[in-house]
Amino acid sequence: MRAVECLSNCSAGCSIALRGSGRWTYVYGNFHEAADIDVIVDGTLRYRDAPDGIVHWRERPLHFRKNCIARIPPLEVSDD
Repeated sequence: MRAVECLSNCSAGCSIALRGSGRWTYVYGNFHEAADIDVIVDGTLRYRDAPDGIVHWRERPLHFRKNCIARIPPLEVSDD
């Protein structure tokens, strides 16, 4: 985890980005950094445990389902 200055997502409150090599990247917003810590940890662990970063919609915490700002495909191109 790493804090950053700004994700330029001011209208959606506190935001987080989840990303990793070869994985989909997600940006979620409308968090309260103190009150939502449990849901942030839950969603982050589910992302970590998904091989490609895609957590099935029904398996995401409710806040993550309703506050997805962006879903970005992996930057790496496969040779398939």
